[in-house]
Amino acid sequence: MKKIFFLFALLLSSFSLMADAFFDGVKAQKINSTVYVVHGPRELPNAANRGFMNNPAFIVADKSVIVVDPGSSQQAGAMLLREIEKVTDKPVSHIFNTHIHGDHWLANDIIKRSYPKVEIIADPRMIKKAKAGAAQSWIDTMMKLTEGATRGTKIAYPDTAVSDGKQLKIAGLTFNIHTIGISHSDSDIMIEYVEGSTFFTGDNVGYLRILRMSDGSFRDVIKALDRAISVKQQFYVPGHGPTGDVKIAQLQREYFNTLYTQVEKYYEAGLEDFEMKPKIEAALSKFKGWSGFNDELGKHISLAKLEVEKAEFE
Repeated sequence: MKKIFFLFALLLSSFSLMADAFFDGVKAQKINSTVYVVHGPRELPNAANRGFMNNPAFIVADKSVIVVDPGSSQQAGAMLLREIEKVTDKPVSHIFNTHIHGDHWLANDIIKRSYPKVEIIADPRMIKKAKAGAAQSWIDTMMKLTEGATRGTKIAYPDTAVSDGKQLKIAGLTFNIHTIGISHSDSDIMIEYVEGSTFFTGDNVGYLRILRMSDGSFRDVIKALDRAISVKQQFYVPGHGPTGDVKIAQLQREYFNTLYTQVEKYYEAGLEDFEMKPKIEAALSKFKGWSGFNDELGKHISLAKLEVEKAEFE
């Protein structure tokens, strides 16, 4: 029995060391004078990436730090706190959560444990869904996908609701909130940081990654991207993939608009999903090298077809 316990303890210790080694290689990138982004891997959550795949970001204000989407787990949150501490000793005063998908916000708790007075901001729909069980469901999902690498992650719910048109003054800085319908999910906010000329899109944009749309709307996400493009900020931080300029929002719009209009056309011609797919794949050839293209395209076509059918009755 002692031997079994020793081997189990050794296994846990080895796993912990591997996890530490993974996050030791993750670094924040300075985007401009006040904004830093940790660009996560573009593959889906797994044991190797410890469930870390989004783009946690932080903004250094005069007296505090504002975080956007801290990540999927207490491990990812600890990494983010480490990166913040490399830059400043100012406390984290606010966290924005862009939407309900747990890879973006389950690190709230470890930050709140370090800074108990932190204010966590999200769309009211996200807060409602999280408290109705989505939060625990995401914790369970991340545990399964990572084979236990996110163990210990707990829930810290957002406590401040914001909707489209809301302007927040935080630590002397200005943040405009943008929401359009359902878009990527039915719980999204996009955040415009005015003084930093930076626009955080959440998962309405994934640069070099094709994103899931299982609880979104193609028509609404196109409208959301029109809004994001119209504000003409200098820096655009996507939910996944490298930060860029407005071109990454334009490119994401091209993907969604091409897909949806192609599905409309072939639906009217009477084609089934599987008959549309090779034609639409050809129309989207510039995106074939993006992570997730082969996995998500068929799903996107089927979801868009359902949306086209529904639109006939509106």
